[in-house]
Amino acid sequence: MSQLIFPIEEFQSRVSKVQQELQSKKWPALLVHTPENIFYLTGYQSPGYYMYQCLIVPAQGEPRLVLRRGELANVETYSCLSLEQVVTYEDTNDPVEMTAATVKAMGVAAGEIGVETGSWFLQVRNYKKLAACLADQYSLVDGQGTVEAFRVIKSANELNYIRQACKVADASMQAGLDAIRVGANEDEAAAAMFSAMILAGGEYLGMEPFISSGNRSGNMHAAWGHKVIGQGETLLLEVAGAVNRYHGALMRAAYTGEPSDEIKRVSEVCIASLNAAIETIKPGVTAGEVDQACRGTIEKAGLYDLFRKRTGYSIGVAFAPDWGEGHIMSLQRDDERVLQPGMVFHIPPALRVPNQYGVGFSETLVVTETGCEILTSLPRELTIIGG
Repeated sequence: MSQLIFPIEEFQSRVSKVQQELQSKKWPALLVHTPENIFYLTGYQSPGYYMYQCLIVPAQGEPRLVLRRGELANVETYSCLSLEQVVTYEDTNDPVEMTAATVKAMGVAAGEIGVETGSWFLQVRNYKKLAACLADQYSLVDGQGTVEAFRVIKSANELNYIRQACKVADASMQAGLDAIRVGANEDEAAAAMFSAMILAGGEYLGMEPFISSGNRSGNMHAAWGHKVIGQGETLLLEVAGAVNRYHGALMRAAYTGEPSDEIKRVSEVCIASLNAAIETIKPGVTAGEVDQACRGTIEKAGLYDLFRKRTGYSIGVAFAPDWGEGHIMSLQRDDERVLQPGMVFHIPPALRVPNQYGVGFSETLVVTETGCEILTSLPRELTIIGG
């Protein structure tokens, strides 16, 4: 039974826009290997994307999906494709050769074909083999970003799923904060976060939650590590929620006991930098200007060395290994891309002293016609555990 998460007209509109772009570039086709882009154009989803898959989008006509045979039921369940649009391979077949043969069988005109050179799931050897198999009629050119250009602005239906995902992230984060206590293990907080996430309607994530305490809180991307939470420690928690592959994320910090003046000050500066970024966001502002608002607040406080990263990144459709869309658009230094209504960002300033301590606070938000709307909802404050 089909479980399309968008009206079929929305998928058709997305494919049509990509095809118009191909026509403007005079490319007869685009080869799509990125799971998020295949999902965006067709609705097809499965954790089995570690096996080869390729969506062939011609400049005119219907796309074809080259896919492992075992995934066919997921095409029927989730995608807008008919079975006639799917070419399956057995595990003993060569899917790259099948892709090249399908391009030719579709009658794709000879010429330059776009291919996603930045896709994590197009191996170098497969790229080389594709180029060789198609060399008699086609040359491969860099088509990275063709689909992503349309993904950066979310539709009303996409925003609905992101809103739901943010509620899941809120529930998961609150459960994690509630589970923190001196003498508890980081694993207990992680278990509470996972449980709340699932019970709130969350699905499998593009990246695992991060829960770290004490000196480990100062290390980027520190996940739970079996450590017992001690008195007088900072904790840094970051989690996403996922609904129909759409993500929303949230970061918060906590402290066990009475925080020192240093921790209080660093937390205040971090929250102020997030507030500055949020207050700057509106249509027409550049990504670099948002970054400068956040970064400038930190630099004025003399904490530049604690913040050496981008301010935020686009968030939406995601499969592992990442829940963000930073490769599509990031809020970073000197970036001249202009914000538009419908763009969604996760903004997670964090101030870290590696192997000592770290604090961070974030929100997921959408750019509106007049500013922005924050989609996550927990208090923006350092959570004090005990005292």
